[in-house]
Amino acid sequence: MTIDCIELWHKRARPTPTEQDFNVQLGCHMEEFVEMIEALRFTHKNGTGVEMPGKNSMIYQQVKDFADGLKSGRITADIANRKELVDALADQVVTAIGVGHTANMKITKAVDIVTTSNWSKFSPEGQPYFDQNGKILKGPNYVPPALEDCA
Repeated sequence: MTIDCIELWHKRARPTPTEQDFNVQLGCHMEEFVEMIEALRFTHKNGTGVEMPGKNSMIYQQVKDFADGLKSGRITADIANRKELVDALADQVVTAIGVGHTANMKITKAVDIVTTSNWSKFSPEGQPYFDQNGKILKGPNYVPPALEDCA
């Protein structure tokens, strides 16, 4: 699969995205960052006592609260610079693949598996299920991604 397949999934879910859709998706994107923090353990090597991110850290809670605010509509964002945003998003895709690669993970295979799993969230007619805020839900035919062979 390619990035085009992922983009098609989003186009199928939101053919004409609204400002609310943008904010919900931005919240989902930040939520994935929070999940990454949960999956890591940090150690500060120089003994300065600087707090390192982790599930109980201030940065974890702030990003989680911010993501929840975007998804619920309590917080909204708008694009101040479209060129800078598209550059940052493309860089995040590239650097995320780099993190997986340098951790000796099968990142391309993992993306394919997650993409296939995401398609299973849709109804048999190919329609997404949404919560009250517009976040895509896991439908009755959802199959979670089996990533054990990718880690």
